Amino acid sequence: MNTFGEILKSLRKEKGISGRELADILKVHKGSISNWETNRRSPDKEMLNVIAEYFEVSVDYLLGRTYERNAHKEKSKLDEGIKTIAAHRVNPYEDISEEGINKINEYIEMVRMMEQNKK
Repeated sequence: MNTFGEILKSLRKEKGISGRELADILKVHKGSISNWETNRRSPDKEMLNVIAEYFEVSVDYLLGRTYERNAHKEKSKLDEGIKTIAAHRVNPYEDISEEGINKINEYIEMVRMMEQNKK
């Protein structure tokens, strides 16, 4: 099994973002990302949850306990919050493209993270 640091670095590279960018997204110091990726330190429980949510994986996957990215449930194409928004914005006879749904999901995730960082 891979270590948390190896998994984090791999997920970050998959997204095509730098350590500095991830630090900005998570509202932590760049050194924290470096320490996590080299396994010198580990994030606390709350930060593990934020990281898992950002990368859309389970905490178990992050910790190398499973190879399944999301062992608990398969994420639906459109989560319930988005279905509610889409139902009010789209004619019932039209459909949103897969790319459009992905953009909506990314925007909602960004808003969720911004709200969490206000706390």
